[in-house]
Amino acid sequence: MKVHRRVVGSLSTNCYIVEDEGSGKAVLIDPGGDGEGILEFVNSRELDLHCVVLTHGHLDHVVDAGLIQAKTSVPVLISEADSGFLDDPGWMRPFIDFEHMMRVKERTFVREGDVISFGNSRLHVIETPGHSPGSISLYWPGSRKIQGSEGLPGVIFSGDLIFSRSVGRTDFPGSDAHLLFASIRNKIISLPGDTVIYPGHDVPTTVGKERTENPFLL
Repeated sequence: MKVHRRVVGSLSTNCYIVEDEGSGKAVLIDPGGDGEGILEFVNSRELDLHCVVLTHGHLDHVVDAGLIQAKTSVPVLISEADSGFLDDPGWMRPFIDFEHMMRVKERTFVREGDVISFGNSRLHVIETPGHSPGSISLYWPGSRKIQGSEGLPGVIFSGDLIFSRSVGRTDFPGSDAHLLFASIRNKIISLPGDTVIYPGHDVPTTVGKERTENPFLL
């Protein structure tokens, strides 16, 4: 599995194209802008886009999901609790230009325990509320060590739950600080230390680093 990170939109959102190298299938996570550029990248690598997954419903993570769906006909996956953002961006109107935003016409709800399969790769859906009511994270457990191979560490796409030496905001409507820290401690920090965290903004980090260096968790 190969992860491509693109920084998009006015709030510098991390959009991820997760490629199953054996099959050429891919999953797109959080298209928060530059939808045409994202599609150009997907086409340049001759990837077969399987679906769009939204870690949560805030505009800076979903604004071009409808465009991607309209041009590719792929399903858009989101938690039911956050799906309302796709119809009404609500309090985020002043922060993002959504005048020309194409609406997601159809969406598929995902929940804890669901598995998104594409080629030989699997992303496990983990419910991690706090930043928003229906925030989810996507986990790949890595590959086991076998003779002659070191294996590969797991990865988790955490949306705006946790960042390098920081955590997601909880001063938005629907946010909940207690739930956010419970999600981090029970669902993220409990993972193996070498697990790579791909956050919704800023640079990737690791579980081990955040255990020892994140001032919000010490």
